[in-house]
Amino acid sequence: MRAMIEVEVHLYNSLVRYVPRYEPLRLTLPEGAVPAEVARRLGIPEREIYAAWRNGHNILQSFGGSFEEGVQLDHGDRVALSGPIPFSRAYGAPVC
Repeated sequence: MRAMIEVEVHLYNSLVRYVPRYEPLRLTLPEGAVPAEVARRLGIPEREIYAAWRNGHNILQSFGGSFEEGVQLDHGDRVALSGPIPFSRAYGAPVC
């Protein structure tokens, strides 16, 4: 049987619509899970994720890009995912 880990997940901006309440979630995942598994479990298409962090460190290859390869989650990690950030180019607002 595969060991399990628990991670804390925070959603921001447009991604909060994927949870019933705006509060951190706790997800139980198999040991060795990758950040994309968090998005899959919550039903969030990866194309909607514009920023992502694991314990405060960026885990996207580029702003609005794919998750970095080789990143595995550990028990107790804090994962934060955000949709487009208001007043950024992703929202279509001019940025000086």
